[in-house]
Amino acid sequence: MGNIRYGIICRVAENSPAASLGLLPGDELLAVNSQPVHDILDLQFKSAENVVAVVVRRQGKKYVGYVFKDPEEDLGLEFEEELFDGLRTCSNNCIFCFLRQMPPGLRKSLYVRDDDFRLSFAHGNYITLTNLSDTDMDRICSQRMSPLYVSVHATEPDLRAYMMGNPRARLIMDQLRRLAGARITLHTQVVLCPGVNDGEHLERTVCDLAALYPSVNSIGIVPVGLTQHRTKLPQLKPVDSQKAMEVLRSCSQWQREFKNSLGTRLVYAADEFYLLAGVAFPYARAYEGYPQFENGIGICRVFLDELKSLRRVIPPIASGHYVLVTGKSAENLVSGLADYLSNIPGVSASVCAVENTFLGSSVTVSGLLAGEDIVRALAGIGSAVNVLLPDVAVNDSRLIDDMTVGDLQARIGTMVTVVPASPRGLVKTLSEHSRKTHAVFASTPVGT
Repeated sequence: MGNIRYGIICRVAENSPAASLGLLPGDELLAVNSQPVHDILDLQFKSAENVVAVVVRRQGKKYVGYVFKDPEEDLGLEFEEELFDGLRTCSNNCIFCFLRQMPPGLRKSLYVRDDDFRLSFAHGNYITLTNLSDTDMDRICSQRMSPLYVSVHATEPDLRAYMMGNPRARLIMDQLRRLAGARITLHTQVVLCPGVNDGEHLERTVCDLAALYPSVNSIGIVPVGLTQHRTKLPQLKPVDSQKAMEVLRSCSQWQREFKNSLGTRLVYAADEFYLLAGVAFPYARAYEGYPQFENGIGICRVFLDELKSLRRVIPPIASGHYVLVTGKSAENLVSGLADYLSNIPGVSASVCAVENTFLGSSVTVSGLLAGEDIVRALAGIGSAVNVLLPDVAVNDSRLIDDMTVGDLQARIGTMVTVVPASPRGLVKTLSEHSRKTHAVFASTPVGT
């Protein structure tokens, strides 16, 4: 694990076991029950005892305290960082890696390639397993870190090693079998690269993973993402409509077979395949609880169902014209939401589907929209319009090209509101804004 940078406490909950020990913000957590603690998950596991010995360092001196508590009771500590010994980064050189296709000069966080099994368990991040040691595997199994989210891409050893640029990638099936033996639930994904891991290779991957059901609980297939900034990387083909239809046909066949043999559809195609092929999305029940939702699979179906449920509601939204910003791939979906809003008295709405020139026209999702592209698309829009920006395009008030929402608003000369990307969330946000605005006007004396 390297040199441990012990956890710095930033908050101690009132009336908690940690408070009874006299722990303070700024204390460094050194050990729990005589064992070093590598992260918050490690702390939770090692403090699940009736008696807990805590060692901290304060102003250069070590202090030891003992607390009696219920094993399920949390110590009540919050930390500056959830990983005390640093983030595990990716050691692969994948031929399809999206972060290696980013233009230079952006904020550093956009180039961080995490591959940390702890973040997989805690937040659903996909990992490759190539940087796991035997100690890591032992910890995952003993601490029951389940579920995990694993990027597989191919189960043929040589093919996976080639795709990931790492000889350790060959170990994937042995690793998955070990995790399955420990009854760890696994959600897996395949980034489909036409001409590389499709066809018979995809067939083998799906069958190999299905053989590990129920530990392998879902298989998601997503299309490779290609930007215009690919340099010194192998030439790859994008997924076109024909390839998308081929994948959907295969998925449909696998789903029927697995439903009969396993009782679950098991494998799910990304929303992009349906959009590219011009095929209607499956009904909600076909997603079986959306096990791959964090991978973006099923988001469009949820969007459509939410929009349908809203059609029976007339929310209190302030009068005016709203422009819904979106990526090209979601234009038709968002147009349906704009039509719904336009049926509300005093409200009109339209869609601005932004062409992505920052990363390339093949990148069509809303989550990767650049500020300069939005400015260009909204040029001359006028100050009387309310621009609605989906929250998936914003991280810490900044778009992918580092333009802030405030800068965007100043550049286009009108109000920009960051709203949830879902119909229900968007309507709720607009309704709340309307009530707040009404309250301000109602409480302002006439003539002031």
